[in-house]
Amino acid sequence: MSNSTIASGKLPFSRVMMAGGVAIAGSVIANLLIYWVGGALVQPNPDFQPLASPMPVIIFTVLFLVIATAVYAVINIAASNPVRVWTIVAWIALIVSLIPDFMLLINPAGMPMGTPTVPAVIVLIIMHFVAFAITMWAFTKWAHQR
Repeated sequence: MSNSTIASGKLPFSRVMMAGGVAIAGSVIANLLIYWVGGALVQPNPDFQPLASPMPVIIFTVLFLVIATAVYAVINIAASNPVRVWTIVAWIALIVSLIPDFMLLINPAGMPMGTPTVPAVIVLIIMHFVAFAITMWAFTKWAHQR
């Protein structure tokens, strides 16, 4: 990376894609650990689909972080300070991503995914925060290292 690239905060496209890969791989691994430990501790109802198997954890983590990578790529092109803009967008996305989790508790019939319990939903919320932290690190710290 040239000094002007580092000074502007912009990344080459390949570095954005590598950061996305780091975010996805790290978040999937971390969320699977949370799934297994959290499942053992809270023993969610077997019909509660988000925690019924590891597949929803993997699929949703990958799906949303592929979208996050695409969003960062666009921000990296369009914004003069991509890290600042990304940070704002990512916090908003985290808050929005928590709405369905809380809705599982407020109105479980509105989201027929089985029987949620407060501890099971807390496991989901922890997954969101962990994936958020790993993704923030990947795009704002790791990607900008030489």
